[in-house]
Amino acid sequence: MAARKERPLFTAGQATSVRITRSQAAANRTRSGLAPYVPLPLKTEYKHAVKGKMKREASGENADAGASAPQPKRRTVLKNVTNISCAKTSKRCNTVTGLKLGPSQKVGQSINKQCTNKIPKLLPLAVGGSSLVNDSSSAEETQKVDLLAQKEKQIVLLKGAQPLHNTEQNKAGACNETFVEGRNARNVLETAALKADIDKNNGDPQMCVTYVAEIYRNLMASELIRRPRSNYMETLQQDITASMRGVLIDWLVEVSEEYKLVADTLYLAVHLIDQFLSQNCIQTRKLQLLGITSMLIASKYEEYSAPSAEEFCNITDSTYAKAEVLELEQHVLNDVGFHLSVPTTNTFLRRFLRAAQASCIAPLVPLTYLANYLAELTLISYGFLKFLPSVVAASSVFLAKWTLDQSDHPWNPTLEHYTSYKSSNLRSCVRALQELQHNTSNCPLNAIREKYGQQKFECVANLRSPELLQSLFS
Repeated sequence: MAARKERPLFTAGQATSVRITRSQAAANRTRSGLAPYVPLPLKTEYKHAVKGKMKREASGENADAGASAPQPKRRTVLKNVTNISCAKTSKRCNTVTGLKLGPSQKVGQSINKQCTNKIPKLLPLAVGGSSLVNDSSSAEETQKVDLLAQKEKQIVLLKGAQPLHNTEQNKAGACNETFVEGRNARNVLETAALKADIDKNNGDPQMCVTYVAEIYRNLMASELIRRPRSNYMETLQQDITASMRGVLIDWLVEVSEEYKLVADTLYLAVHLIDQFLSQNCIQTRKLQLLGITSMLIASKYEEYSAPSAEEFCNITDSTYAKAEVLELEQHVLNDVGFHLSVPTTNTFLRRFLRAAQASCIAPLVPLTYLANYLAELTLISYGFLKFLPSVVAASSVFLAKWTLDQSDHPWNPTLEHYTSYKSSNLRSCVRALQELQHNTSNCPLNAIREKYGQQKFECVANLRSPELLQSLFS
């Protein structure tokens, strides 16, 4: 017989690279003086295997990477995984612990049931004339939707208007169908009367073409609310006159030119002056203080880099201290209620000039300069407080077009639409504005005339408009 091959013995510290069977392990224990292996029952062995597996998984992360002890083959244990609802869980917990629902919890459950029953269901949409829901209850709802869609198509075909986007979504959101029809009809009538659409195909996002019409509609409504009184000189003021006001504003025009301030700053400053004088009686020595304080507030609101309070004090030859300016600043802001976003003549002039340029034969640059010149002339005149800023802006465009070109009527359906004024509504304001242009009263205040008499403004202050015909306002 061949010599029996001795099986190698392994100590606890040795590593093995071969698989050890149970018989080999028993023989090793016998030779090493260990107790023989006693097989465990099947259930006990399974439990030990599971526990050993869990311990191996927990200690596997912290085990040393250099250890190469033999690892038994892992077996996948499948379990039934089910989703247990919260309702069943809560019932089970209440049953085990003997807890009872309180009155508030019962009320909350009943309210939730009622709210769930009151939620309206969305109507099924019809696709190709067939409903997505086949039951009998949804068939009637689908027919109602089809009838509404046919009615809307008939309205659009009759009026020629494009329906709003997501019409079905608007109806589901309780959108007023009458409002939709009225809006489409109004857009059709307005578009038919227009010769030019100034908001069409405009690539500038700052022009807000989507809702610019609503913005100016709101501005024309707000100019009726916050406006100074047109007779405060006669009814309130006792120490100053309209000519003093004109001198102050003429000086502020020079200040704005020296500091290169934008036109909106000047318009807002004049508005604050008139608003303050409409509510407070002021002395003559405080009038210039009111002027620089209003200009300071307007600069802070409109300019990127506003002049400081010290600078405004210096241009008055230090007649007023900084503390006086800051004190009056608080008074002015409190009187206007901190409402500084007010529509001025310059606000409407931008919009109206775009409408004029859409159908104007005259050069566009001189038209812009001349309209701005005429509008700024009204700042000095106390008599123009009786006109709305939008009326002054529309009259400036009217007279500027008539000054540059007498071959065509200065007013057209496009301007009438975007200004909301007919030529007959502008008669008195245009005539008063022409008197300012011709300086029939020989006003000595020439800051604005000298400003627009420069070459950079194409000397539009030297232009004179011909006599206004009565037919222009018919």
